Amino acid sequence: MDARGLKSIAEKSSLHWYRSADIQYCQILVSTGEESNSKHDKTMASGPMTLFLTLRLLSTIVVQTWFVPDEYWQAPEIAHRMVFGYGYKTWEWREGIRGALYPTTIAALYKMLETLWLDYPFWLIHLPRILHALLSAWTDHQAWHLSKKLYGHSSGTWTSICLASSWFLFYCAPRTLTSCVEMALLTASFRCYPWRKQKESRSACYLWTLGLACAVRPTAAVPFLPLCLLHIYRTSSKIRLLVSYFFITATLLGGTIAVDSWFYGRWVFVPWNFAKFNVLSGLSAHYGIHPWHWYLTQGVPATFATHLLPLVLAGVSQPARHKEPLIVCVWSLLVYSCLAHKEFRFLLPLVPLCLCVAGDYITLKVSKHHRRSRHSSTSRNGVLAYLVLPNLVLAFYISAIHQRGPLEVMSALADEVGPPPSRARFLFLTPCHSTPYYSYLHRKIPMQFLTCEPNLTHKGNYTDEADVFEKDPEAWLQHTFGEGFSHTSLGMTSRINDSKISYDPTRESHKPLPSHIIMYNVLRIKQTWQHCWTSTTTSLRNLMHNVELTERGD
Repeated sequence: MDARGLKSIAEKSSLHWYRSADIQYCQILVSTGEESNSKHDKTMASGPMTLFLTLRLLSTIVVQTWFVPDEYWQAPEIAHRMVFGYGYKTWEWREGIRGALYPTTIAALYKMLETLWLDYPFWLIHLPRILHALLSAWTDHQAWHLSKKLYGHSSGTWTSICLASSWFLFYCAPRTLTSCVEMALLTASFRCYPWRKQKESRSACYLWTLGLACAVRPTAAVPFLPLCLLHIYRTSSKIRLLVSYFFITATLLGGTIAVDSWFYGRWVFVPWNFAKFNVLSGLSAHYGIHPWHWYLTQGVPATFATHLLPLVLAGVSQPARHKEPLIVCVWSLLVYSCLAHKEFRFLLPLVPLCLCVAGDYITLKVSKHHRRSRHSSTSRNGVLAYLVLPNLVLAFYISAIHQRGPLEVMSALADEVGPPPSRARFLFLTPCHSTPYYSYLHRKIPMQFLTCEPNLTHKGNYTDEADVFEKDPEAWLQHTFGEGFSHTSLGMTSRINDSKISYDPTRESHKPLPSHIIMYNVLRIKQTWQHCWTSTTTSLRNLMHNVELTERGD
């Protein structure tokens, strides 16, 4: 039989056809076509997953910089307190606006390390980061499947490239942020959601992962609200779908309330407390107020970088093809823009879906150019360089260099703590939550920092502790350590009023004096702690990016 006959048999039997330089042959599979396609899909899936795992695990090594306080204070610090009995509980956990599910997961890791006698700072720091890297790789894989579901198998390759080249995803991959968990669960929900091709589906299985996402962070409900309404509108079995909605929602809500109430030791409804604080009372504005257009002019351009161009072009030139994903993104941005307080990380749950849209647009354009031009490889390489190179440079700088001082200072402090019983006592004269805390140090020693709690009691002319110190460092130090502080010895200059503070050892202080002070170089030490106490050695460490550690000699 000639090659043409073999090819005909292969096509009729749904078999795979292979072509080499000199011979043509077909591989005849005994199994059915469906089984063959399944094996083929599994083989194709292993490639992107290997890439995603490699990149995300690499990020645990490269990412050594500071991003936001919640990375350390809202999960590892609480988990450390749960397992080891000490750690700082921020006001959010007193007011009940945070869900307990996520820190409980980190606490389980800590408990495992404690049981195995491996509760060293290295593992306490890095094991949750490794877990998050694996979660991020799984998120990328879910987004890859989502792209194929929305636009077909051909879009998967460029979507994978967009996901792998995103500086923001690399930067956030190992970070213990609830936004990362929200992104993972929402992406899985997007994958399970019945999009246009499955409009008659009565399945509401996506609500399970969506409900878990809301338990971790209630804002997860925002992107899915229009999708849920669309699903109800399209289905022909509205009653059955609504019953499924009610059952799944009631089950997850009951479980969430039970876990949170167990954690807080009282009945608490976290989603309501969260909405009341962030939306109804507007107290989140205490941490910064941004203009309504901030996401459009700063947040989205910075987050997506080079991926923004194909994303915008897809929305402008192909609105019908990307209708539902664009509805989700535009709706979410409108809601987020109505809130006074805005952050880059709030966009994180939308990034995988948006990169699916960008990847599909690139796929169509590259494929079209391939059919019309002899230089298709040059075009593909140009697009690849446009996506990868700027993001590579940005990812390295932001992840490895920019704002690494807060983490370096904790390593320096760990070196300063001697064996128990230690005489170390640390004072952080920085904006609140500027460094990790006990979860990084893992030593039960006295530490103090400047708090910045919002005006929870609605007092008139309220000023938090960090602002009080910034306005008048001398008054704050005298109030904290006693009236022995005068104007003669310690030259600590404020950027506000150039006041100088010193300590008179003949006067009694309210609190024991710290052995080390940590500050940014906005507050310069012109004369060191040696002038305050009789000491033999004094050292000043200038760590990267304006973090200074001042040590009182013993």
